Amino acid sequence: MNKKLIPYLTIFLIFILSSLAYIYGKKSAGTTVDFHNDRYAGAETCKECHQEQYDSWKKTYHKSMTQEATEHSVKGSFDGSDQTYWGLTIRPIKRNGKFYFEYINPTNGALLNTLEITRTVGSRRYQQYLAQTENTEENYYRLEILWHINDQRWVHLNGAFLGHDNQSFDNHIAVWNQNCIFCHNTGVKPNMTNYDEIVKKTQRGEKLNLKIDSRFQSHVSDLGIGCESCHANGEEHITLNQNPIRKFYLNLTGDDDKSIVNPSKLSAKKSMDICGQCHGQRTPKTYELARKWMEQGPTYRPGDELQSHVNPVMQESTLNTSPSDMFKLRFWEDGTPRLSAYEYQGLSMSQCHTKGNLTCNDCHSMHEGNPKGMITKENLSNEACYSCHKSYQENLIQHTGHKLNSDGALCYNCHMPKIVYGVMEFHRSHKIESPNPKIEFQINKPNACSACHINKSDTWIISETERIWPKNIKTSEYQVKHIVQTIYKLHSGDPVERAIVAKNLSYQSILIPNQEKKYLIPHLIFAMEDNYPAIRRFSFKTLNAILKGLSIETNEFTNIQATLEAFDFIADINVRSDILLKVWQDYYGIDKSGWQTPPINSLLDNDYILDIQALIKLKNNSNQQEKQIQIGE
Repeated sequence: MNKKLIPYLTIFLIFILSSLAYIYGKKSAGTTVDFHNDRYAGAETCKECHQEQYDSWKKTYHKSMTQEATEHSVKGSFDGSDQTYWGLTIRPIKRNGKFYFEYINPTNGALLNTLEITRTVGSRRYQQYLAQTENTEENYYRLEILWHINDQRWVHLNGAFLGHDNQSFDNHIAVWNQNCIFCHNTGVKPNMTNYDEIVKKTQRGEKLNLKIDSRFQSHVSDLGIGCESCHANGEEHITLNQNPIRKFYLNLTGDDDKSIVNPSKLSAKKSMDICGQCHGQRTPKTYELARKWMEQGPTYRPGDELQSHVNPVMQESTLNTSPSDMFKLRFWEDGTPRLSAYEYQGLSMSQCHTKGNLTCNDCHSMHEGNPKGMITKENLSNEACYSCHKSYQENLIQHTGHKLNSDGALCYNCHMPKIVYGVMEFHRSHKIESPNPKIEFQINKPNACSACHINKSDTWIISETERIWPKNIKTSEYQVKHIVQTIYKLHSGDPVERAIVAKNLSYQSILIPNQEKKYLIPHLIFAMEDNYPAIRRFSFKTLNAILKGLSIETNEFTNIQATLEAFDFIADINVRSDILLKVWQDYYGIDKSGWQTPPINSLLDNDYILDIQALIKLKNNSNQQEKQIQIGE
């Protein structure tokens, strides 16, 4: 062979081999994968190739949503201090590196039972604890008290959800395998072992207690919310990408790897569906799917159409086609969700999504931003909205009717107010809409304006909105009450309304100087007598915040502050009543002659004495609406 031809033949051979490799790589990259299987690899496997993404995910609270109970994971104070609520005592203790709840008879101190804490749920706001029993196979049970991480205290679950005082000690015990497992873990297989037996008992009309009668032997690929919850099960993806030619082709061309799901490359609807599988309460699409859920796990996989597998829970939703208001109370009267885990429904109702294709990923990111909300600093500002509403950036003062850099000039505060309850806190509504006080007052829905303007009546709020936005405010048949709106809702609203107002009254805006917040003190003390623990808690925390601010300027509230140190919002009513009686005595003993006149229509006379007759009428109105709201946690 002519030596001069060797370089050309070598180049030709390289070309042929490269072409074949390219063709092979392209074909391999186009290989589709059926994600409807149980071939999960686990998050730890993903970090071998995606270390950066793994590290950013590990910082999130998704990672630690469910954990084995260890020295590292347990946040609660297992120091042996007695927690006596609803007639029974739990003593959280630690022995030999393990954690236990001891159940004590508070009357005679007798030990009734001891449960070892085996798993934890939650690591940001509060942490719940799971245990197993000897006679229920592999069921995990959520126990009766939780550790509130911010408040650094134990809270009985009866005080964590929006229920009233009239609850049993074990009202919120739940089977983890039956509910919590679905959204707080990855690669879920509940494996209910006696589904047919439960169905037959139901058909025979036998009395059932699913917390006791259900049996599970569950498995998950990851405790917590791992990579495959959003990217789909990845074992086949890992196998395919062990081929170096395939990996080289994908890195060279940037083509989509069809063996895994990238949410950012899906349609707006399918991208949002990935979040909606957990952030949108739902029920299985059919009875047959319900069985599959309980035995094999959810059938939805990232990249699917979510609503082909589930029915998102809406205001009019029912179970078993029977009339029920079980879900109705989870929404405001106009259908806006008022409980957390309905963010999918809220955004689905928003024109920003239906007309503008806004998705969860436009604001949130699993791999950047503050782990507490997974939102970048930029998206916490109006910049998130300016990307579509550029014109408002130029005329923000005219559009909002508020000064630049004020709370009223932040888009979120008006269009996504904090009217959603969950995990003992209020969160922003994900139904993006414009405030309309006349209609919202009429249907008993919280109004964004009154969240800031806490000393203004409904009359003033309606007048101001009509002045600033005369073309946008719709008419309604609402009859004005001529009462400071926050005061009216604090005493007459349903449990969610009352809790929202009690929270909003802590608002530390420059609109309301500390001295002008004094009118709130008697109203908050009165609200601390509410028969809903959540309202008492928010009222207590808000009152403390106001008194703390006032203590910088005056010492006239020192006695009240000292007395309040002993107040526990879930303590026995007799204990609470004794403390509040002393608080009232301290309040009446203050010389108020130097106080400024309270706001008009605040149900106070000039001596800051409550209009008891008016308050009784409001409370009667509240009692007529009183219903225990099933949150579904």
